[in-house]
Amino acid sequence: MRKVAWGAMLACSMLATSGRGQQKPDLTGSWMATTEPPGGVAAAPSAVFGPRLWLKQDGTTLTVTRPVRDASVTATYPLDGSEVRTRIPGALCVGDAESFETAAWDGTGIAFTVVGSIPPGGTRSTLNVRRVLRLQSPDALVVEATIRDAAQGTSRQVGTLYKRTSEPAPAAPDPGPKVQKAPATMAQVGWIAGVWSGAAGTATIEERWTPAAGGAMLATARTLRGPVMSSFEFLCIAERDGSLVYSAMPNGRSPATHFALTAVSADSATFENPGHDFPKLIRYARRADGSLETTISGDGKSKPQTFVLARQP
Repeated sequence: MRKVAWGAMLACSMLATSGRGQQKPDLTGSWMATTEPPGGVAAAPSAVFGPRLWLKQDGTTLTVTRPVRDASVTATYPLDGSEVRTRIPGALCVGDAESFETAAWDGTGIAFTVVGSIPPGGTRSTLNVRRVLRLQSPDALVVEATIRDAAQGTSRQVGTLYKRTSEPAPAAPDPGPKVQKAPATMAQVGWIAGVWSGAAGTATIEERWTPAAGGAMLATARTLRGPVMSSFEFLCIAERDGSLVYSAMPNGRSPATHFALTAVSADSATFENPGHDFPKLIRYARRADGSLETTISGDGKSKPQTFVLARQP
């Protein structure tokens, strides 16, 4: 009986040890890329997963935060290989892009794969960009990838060593004006494209809009008083989070002021920013005679200003 009891205890001990041996490591933390060799593979020419990343592992999911310019992108991935669609905010006057990614365990590491992408204004393409994240020690993370030498037609394995830091994750992207946004694409405001000119008292107003392409439209505007240009403006409309954003840079001012699309029809588009001093609303409308009507207004205490611009050859 004693032998049987000891045998059962030994089996249970082996089972518990085996379970502990199979326990998955926790990659949670703030990580910064280094130039130190990662060990086991050649150092990548640039950081495989960007200069910084923040990971949060929670049971069967992995949340990844990556900096994008002055903000960040955060997405949560089931660790079963399920595809996750992530929006990548565009820069000023550039439409959003989208990435399709998966995450799954690869032994004691996590394989993070970009399986497809949609560039601003484009269509989905198929990719297979695979990176594997493995803990080298509690404070060191190695991210491995395969890079291809197009000139020689060969591939090689490289990696980047990341060290644990206490740096907090960057702020979430600015959601823009706090209004109810109207869903739309660039195709719905394509009629704004063209060269437009009209009188405003003794002045002449011009707007020159490019055709919609790549998820955006760009424009320059100016006000002329006789032969003298009294003011100018850089403008653009870009696709953002399933809607459109109108950005204005009067006299080249930076940062730009953003107006969110709040209403759209076949012949009109209204953009608003309640937090701006003036204007708070900008509206474009296509008249029956083919001219372009532009309206700007404030908080309702002042009369809206409307200008009618004729299409120029």
